[in-house]
Amino acid sequence: MQPARLRPHALWLLPIFAFAAIAFAADAPAPPPLRVLLAGMAHGHAGGFFRQFDPTVMKLVGVWERDDTIWKKYAQRPQLADAPRFTDLAEAVAKSGAEAVWAFSDTRDHLAIVRAAAPRGLAVIVEKPLAISWAAAAEIAALAERHHSLVLTNYETSWYQSFAEARAMLGPDGALGPLRQIYVQAGHAGPVKINVGPEFLEWLRDPERAGGGALFDFGCYGANLATWWLGNRAPVSVTAHTARYDAQNYPACDDHAVIDLVYPDMHVTVVGSWHWPFARKDAALYGERGYLVTTNERSYALRTGKMTAPEPREATAPRREPLRWLAATVRAGRDPVDDPASLANNLVTMRILEAARRSAAEGRAVRLDEIGAKVPR
Repeated sequence: MQPARLRPHALWLLPIFAFAAIAFAADAPAPPPLRVLLAGMAHGHAGGFFRQFDPTVMKLVGVWERDDTIWKKYAQRPQLADAPRFTDLAEAVAKSGAEAVWAFSDTRDHLAIVRAAAPRGLAVIVEKPLAISWAAAAEIAALAERHHSLVLTNYETSWYQSFAEARAMLGPDGALGPLRQIYVQAGHAGPVKINVGPEFLEWLRDPERAGGGALFDFGCYGANLATWWLGNRAPVSVTAHTARYDAQNYPACDDHAVIDLVYPDMHVTVVGSWHWPFARKDAALYGERGYLVTTNERSYALRTGKMTAPEPREATAPRREPLRWLAATVRAGRDPVDDPASLANNLVTMRILEAARRSAAEGRAVRLDEIGAKVPR
């Protein structure tokens, strides 16, 4: 595959080109809705998808869902009025007429979905993380390359304006300068306490289906963001510590994880937890010339140069619309390597998560070259 180097953050840095693109788009006819097959509906993010669904952007042409109880939960949604249900995945990809498959399954099924879709040239969008293991991620990448198929990973934080503005401030000429430290905190009070749906809870705390507990559920955010902010660089080594503070509700998985990533010139700390007092996905980035601390998807504090205190700011970067961006990227057919959704990013992210799991189990730092970077053909 020949990946395109798309830079979404450049849209507000190059207003002349952005204006030209908008003017051209105004004259061009709108593309038809992207034909999408939903693969599985056991993921709690399925509800959010329906809330933001836009029939001018996507058309649902089928649903693969094996579980009758889960299907009944969503079957009356108006968005599914014309979407047939399939219980066989091979039949679904063969008969639905889809251009893309969006997986709201457990994480383990991501590999099976790509195995079914990629040989037909269908793009696949999965909810984070990409896979339950590096071995599964490597096979997904091999299938994508062999069949010239696109695989994207959707993270809530990919659409945060504050994170996009942070990225625009990095580098030798950026307001923050070269990075030296990143801290990312992500999570909530835990899936039991926030009352996620039973179909979601059933697999989310099963490491065989989710990859891990909080380590994979929320540690993936920090790994993905750090990889994006650092231009898809991989760390030299990973050290992780996991805990199970609530064994009654999470008897088989971790519910708190701390991951340290060591690079030759900087350090990253990620805390993914099911024990925060509130939901959070925020970060602090420290460069040689300043620092930026986010509060939420739009708000952050910045201190650079001769400032004597951090300055509160609201992000002014245009907010990308997830469905429109994903539909356009699928139609473009190339991996957007500079985006947090890209396969390029998420292969590094999966190596980090695999190394973190191994580190926590073995009580040692794991060099990333122990986690094979070579994708099998």
